[in-house]
Amino acid sequence: MKMKISSVETHKCTHTYRFEQRELERLALEKVATELGLDLTHSCLKAESRIVPNSQGINPTLYECEIRIEESLDCKE
Repeated sequence: MKMKISSVETHKCTHTYRFEQRELERLALEKVATELGLDLTHSCLKAESRIVPNSQGINPTLYECEIRIEESLDCKE
């Protein structure tokens, strides 16, 4: 039996990133603000973020990032 063997060489570059909790919260906050069209530098905005465990079991291994942006509608800039 004669086998035909072919090989394909591929080149890969793998990028791995790790974010600390504060950085994840900041990135999530920026994404939400962008989606809402808000500029976080305005003094009329008060923004908060926090990581919360998704405790649907005894030992939760999933976490969620909660974003809260409060916009004062009476504020003039």
